[in-house]
Amino acid sequence: MKFLRYVALGLILSFAHFTRFYTSLAEGQGTTYPVMIQLDLRNQTIQATPVLASENRVIMLGRDGQMWDFDPKTASNYSKLGTPFRPASQGEMRGELLAEFGKGYDVTGTGSYLVVHPAGTKDQWAGNFEKLYRSFHHYFTARGIHPQRPEFPLVAIVFPTFQAYQQYAANEGMRVSPGIVGYYSSRTNRVALYDMTHGNHSNQALWDENMSTVIHEATHQTAFNTGIHSRYAPQPKWLVEGLATMFEAPGVWDSQNHARFGDRVNKTRMVEFLQFNKSQRPANSLEQFIASDDAFYKRPSTAYGEGWALVFYLIETRPREFAAYIKTVSQRSGSEDYTKEQRVSDFQAAFGRDLDQLESHFLRYISQLPNKI
Repeated sequence: MKFLRYVALGLILSFAHFTRFYTSLAEGQGTTYPVMIQLDLRNQTIQATPVLASENRVIMLGRDGQMWDFDPKTASNYSKLGTPFRPASQGEMRGELLAEFGKGYDVTGTGSYLVVHPAGTKDQWAGNFEKLYRSFHHYFTARGIHPQRPEFPLVAIVFPTFQAYQQYAANEGMRVSPGIVGYYSSRTNRVALYDMTHGNHSNQALWDENMSTVIHEATHQTAFNTGIHSRYAPQPKWLVEGLATMFEAPGVWDSQNHARFGDRVNKTRMVEFLQFNKSQRPANSLEQFIASDDAFYKRPSTAYGEGWALVFYLIETRPREFAAYIKTVSQRSGSEDYTKEQRVSDFQAAFGRDLDQLESHFLRYISQLPNKI
C-alpha cells in the first residue's frame, strides 16, 4: 500500500520530479530497473526506464538499450506502466531487427552479439564481432580490470552498400562520407557500417579496412556497455579514442596469435605521434591535452595518435593506476559537467600530481618504442 501511495504521488508531479522519483527507486534495485514509463517525445511514444532525472535533463533507456537524453519540458502524457522494466532478450530483439530491416538481411546471434548483415554472410561478420568482445574481456581481466556483463544484447548492422548505410545514418541525424566506414552511436547503442567489398571478401585490402572498423567501433560499443566507459556522463575523448585505437593492434585484439610486445603497438598511431612530437607538439602540454576534448576538433590528424600513445603508455606501465582512473571516470554522475579542473584532478589522483615529470617519462617511453619492435 505504501508503494501505491508513492505511485499516486508521482503521477501528479512534474515530469522531472516524476522521473527523479522513479530513478531513485531504480537505483535502489541495483542493475535491475523495475519501472517502465510511457511518454510522448518528439512525435513518438516511447516506453523506457529512467536512469537520470533533474530539472533540465532526463535520461531514459529502452528495453533494447536505446537511450533518450532530453529536456523534461519536451515530454508529455507520461505515466507509469504496470509491466516492470526488463532488458529485451536476444530472441525478442532478433525478431524486432528482422522486422525493422526486412528482406535481404539476416540476423545472426552469438554469445553477446546480434549482427544484422546481408543474407548469406553469417560467418564473415558475427564471428568477428564476438571474437573482439571476448578479446576485450580477456585483455582487461588480465590487467585487473573486470568488465561487467552487458545489460542488453550488442547490436551491429552491416549494410551491403554505402548508399544504404548513408540513408540509415541520415535517419539517425548522422552525416557520413565513404571514408567513414562505420560508427558507434551511444544513443541507439548500435554499431553501423557498410561492406566495402560488396560481398567480395577476397579483396583483402578492403576486407582488412572493414575489419579495422569493426575492431575500433566494437571496442567503443563494448567499453560503453561493460562499465569501462559511462553512456550517461561525459568521458574524456582522449581516453575513449585512445582505447579504441589501442585495440586496432593485432597483439591487443588477437593476442593468442600475436604474442610479441611489438604486436601490441599500433605502428600507424605511433608514427603519427612521434612525428607530431618532433615538429609541432608544445612542451609541457599534457595537462592541456587531458583537460578538454579540444584537440580532437582542432587537430584530429594528430590527436588520435596522441590519445593512443597516452593510453598505451599508461596501461602498459601503470595498469593499477589506470584501472583506478577509468573506474573514477566511469562512475561520474551524468548530472554534472566535467570541468577542465575536475578532469585534471581525477587524472592526478590516479597518476600523481607532477604532470611535467609524468610527461617526461611518457615521451621517453614512446620515443623508445621503435627500438623495441
